[in-house]
Amino acid sequence: MSVTEKEAYDRGVNRIGSSPPSCEHKCYGCTPCEAIQVPSTNNMHIKLSLQYTNYEPESWKCKCGVSLYSP
Repeated sequence: MSVTEKEAYDRGVNRIGSSPPSCEHKCYGCTPCEAIQVPSTNNMHIKLSLQYTNYEPESWKCKCGVSLYSP
């Protein structure tokens, strides 16, 4: 691993996946407001499910109680 690659790795540039969003001020005053991953629900997932059975797309949402908010 070169010095440049090591520096990028140490900064987390090569990290797989997404990081949680900031949910600050996203739950309209409800607390605690926390970032969670939820399964994506769209028709594309249904079409791909036969070919890519291990692929389950997820997205980030902000959750407070039982309510979900977009980050």
